[in-house]
Amino acid sequence: MASFHGVAGQMRSLLESDEFDLGSLSSAASVTQLITDAFAAPREDRLSAMVRVTLVVGAGKANRQKYDAALQKWVVAALNAVGYADDKSACCDFASAGSFKTQHDTGRNLFFVHVFPRCERAVDADESETVADESGPAELSREHVLCAAEVATFQRIVKKKAGSWSEKKRLMADLRELRGRFVAMDAKLMNREALTDDEDALYGVGSTDDLEAKCTWLLEATKRMLDDGALTAPEKVRALGQMDARLDALAADGSPKALKQRAVVEANRKKLDDRACAGAGPKLEHDAALRALHKQLAPLAALEQKAKGGYLSVQEAAKLGEKDDLEARVAQLEQACRGWYETDEELDARLAPLRKHLRDLRQKAGAAKPKPANAGGWSTAPAKSRGGPSRTAAKKAGGRSLGGFGALAD
Repeated sequence: MASFHGVAGQMRSLLESDEFDLGSLSSAASVTQLITDAFAAPREDRLSAMVRVTLVVGAGKANRQKYDAALQKWVVAALNAVGYADDKSACCDFASAGSFKTQHDTGRNLFFVHVFPRCERAVDADESETVADESGPAELSREHVLCAAEVATFQRIVKKKAGSWSEKKRLMADLRELRGRFVAMDAKLMNREALTDDEDALYGVGSTDDLEAKCTWLLEATKRMLDDGALTAPEKVRALGQMDARLDALAADGSPKALKQRAVVEANRKKLDDRACAGAGPKLEHDAALRALHKQLAPLAALEQKAKGGYLSVQEAAKLGEKDDLEARVAQLEQACRGWYETDEELDARLAPLRKHLRDLRQKAGAAKPKPANAGGWSTAPAKSRGGPSRTAAKKAGGRSLGGFGALAD
């Protein structure tokens, strides 16, 4: 992967929160380059604690001349361009990764932009066996977040990590399973039974009531998505199938309560069936950063075509050599877009328009054909008459003498 030097490299290698003064930057281009290098790609290393990168972007009257008046605006625009979200509640928590917030410190009379970089939590040695794979967080880490997060933080996590209707349904299944485990642990404690070490660790960060509140909020969120038609076409088919299965189960019951529930489900099914659902799913978290990489990759298509003829300059060959690194960064960012409960097929469907964007750019960049090379080296222009008759004309003259020079010409 690409390595970064200077201030951007320092920001990407922080192991604890630090502050950087951007007073020396005086153009939007220099700010954009720094922010892109420092924050566009997620950090490859895992951190034991979230870091906060504090950027000093302005000051009060005494030191105002040190900073460009538009510096904060440039920084915010550059962060938005690489997919970071402005979140006033962001803090040194991994749930805030990929966000930023502005602040006016009245004590120091300085203006800050606090950035919480995209990164993942380090896995302790005793947790290493619970890691599913490189593309997702550790299972214990997810379980810990679901139990320990306050409701407001939990809602923010769901929006970022489980934005689609399908993901919320899978998250609901996990929450209900967790709630069942807490009910069982409550029963054990009521019977004066000891909890296992794993149960005790989990019980210390959550509660049955807290999980119940989260389940209630999540259920309302999924219902709102159904009412608003905020589903993709495959999700609509899946939702209708689930409603049909629910109707069959209620029909087999036959009780008055089941009949009332059946009427509600039938009404909801008809409403969903009549509604057009052609959503594209949640917005890709790293859409802007991926498009920026696409713009760098696209011109290499023309260089690849040119390389087949072996006519690359040293500079062009060096540029083409960046292709593998750029493609690796694209692949990393694509995987970083994956939600907690997103399948490969769902992620591919969300990435499809972006991948088409890259294909279109490459096709456009490679459409210009290189000029054909001169095949024969030297070319001879046809001889022009200099006012005297040619040898052919002399022969046609019936042997008429052209003098001594004419004889030499023959």
